[in-house]
Amino acid sequence: MPNSGSKPTWLRLYEAITLETDPQKLVTLVEAVESALMNRQQELAGQPGHESELQEIKAAGQKLLLIKTEKLGWPKVNLDRQ
Repeated sequence: MPNSGSKPTWLRLYEAITLETDPQKLVTLVEAVESALMNRQQELAGQPGHESELQEIKAAGQKLLLIKTEKLGWPKVNLDRQ
């Protein structure tokens, strides 16, 4: 759990991935960000008062998909499936 005033791990990693240009480093960061996002979601599950951060995590996950497809050339994912 981050200290008061510090950024959560997922956010620090996400910020790093948005600036990275080396494809090999990006793949490693993608894995780290995905893991950090999942871990933080699990930490916050069922706890009131974290709706804003959960929305930020969701948005970061969606932007991560764009990074995967646009920067790394991975296949696109259809998020509109029911």
